[in-house]
Amino acid sequence: MGRFKFIHAADVHLGSLLSVEGLDARPELKDLCYQATYTAFENICRLAEESEASFVLLSGDVYDQEARSVRANRFFVDCCKKLNEAGIQVYVLAGNHDPVREYQEMFILPENTHLISADKPEIHYVKDKEGADIAAIIGQSYGSRQVTAPLHLSYPKPERGIFSIAMLHTQLESGRSSYIPANLGELSENPNFDYWALGHIHKPQVLRLEKPAVLYPGTPQGRDFGEQNTGGCWLIGIDQGEIESFTYWAVSPVEYQSLAIDIGCPELKEADSLDELEKYILSQAAKLSDKGRRRPDLENWGAGSRINFNLDAAQIAGFILRLEISGRGRLHSYLQKDRQDIEQNLCEHLRFELGSRKPFVWIDSVRIRTASPVTAEILDRHPVLKQLLEDVIQTLETDESKRKEFISQLGYAWTTSFHYEEPDDEHLPLDQDTLTHIIEEAKQELLEGVAEEGGEA
Repeated sequence: MGRFKFIHAADVHLGSLLSVEGLDARPELKDLCYQATYTAFENICRLAEESEASFVLLSGDVYDQEARSVRANRFFVDCCKKLNEAGIQVYVLAGNHDPVREYQEMFILPENTHLISADKPEIHYVKDKEGADIAAIIGQSYGSRQVTAPLHLSYPKPERGIFSIAMLHTQLESGRSSYIPANLGELSENPNFDYWALGHIHKPQVLRLEKPAVLYPGTPQGRDFGEQNTGGCWLIGIDQGEIESFTYWAVSPVEYQSLAIDIGCPELKEADSLDELEKYILSQAAKLSDKGRRRPDLENWGAGSRINFNLDAAQIAGFILRLEISGRGRLHSYLQKDRQDIEQNLCEHLRFELGSRKPFVWIDSVRIRTASPVTAEILDRHPVLKQLLEDVIQTLETDESKRKEFISQLGYAWTTSFHYEEPDDEHLPLDQDTLTHIIEEAKQELLEGVAEEGGEA
């Protein structure tokens, strides 16, 4: 069977616009963000050519249902034509954002590009330059925007004893699911396949490295702060039917990142003017830009030593930052006076100061979540109050019934039942971070009230 390489990518969402606040005043940056999903896919195709990959797998959502256009269709077809000239095959699984019934290409796909059927599982055999089979690719596309049947359970075993890949666009959750109900056990216990090329989850994940390997590449280009950090794809090396290497390649030209600023840090603890805060933020933003891409989080990735990273092959154009200013310090007295006005003014000033950097740094928003140092002093002076607050917080974290009761008191606007594919326009998503912040804010208001009354408790 010899040696070969292939690329596993998914969730390209060609033509999608990046969510960025305030870019109308900077047309050159706006254009970079407008081109970002196209640039990311170009980088994938360039990697395929330079690495001499035998084929490219696209595990769903090449297009975005809201952003599909003549331009996106033409761009995709042109990229596939270039890969055809290089002798590289392309296998496309239609996902929930571009199901087969809506997959109306306006231009003729080249002969190397194969759209996998939605009617039944389909097998493709990949040949090397000498005409020998090197891999079998099995998959079934979405026929509509929701697929509630476990399609993967009907995937047939390839007839020939070669490296076998199963493509699947799934949320990977058992039971009732609109995006192919499945679980890791079903995939890992299937003896017919060597590699599961998954799509739909926009964060890169390594769920299993042993045979069969189970991986998500994530989206090549994040489009909002729910898709932070480096976007990329997998380059997989095969030798004699076994996986020789896993390499995560960065391809995103623009990255979303949250930058945390703690006013209680040594550099700001004694600061008593906003000038000092601005200077410190500028220094941290510059460091981030100079350092470049952030390596994807290896948490729950299994044997990290088996995973290689290439973060520098594709040039980074810039960073979109959300500043989160928190902590306890003297600056809290300035920041709390007119929080919304300070957030807006600080954002505009930092945009101006960072405007000429390359890679660019754009401040999307500023969030101030600081607390007075006096609240910590109150807790130290009143251990009974401190213990009471700790007990209440622990109860909300561990007692599900009390937690639900507390959430019910927050009002109709919040919901814990949310999904990024099915947004609820009538409710605000109440995730763990938001709930933790609400609890912390309530705690601070209580303590600051105690401080105003003379610190008695």
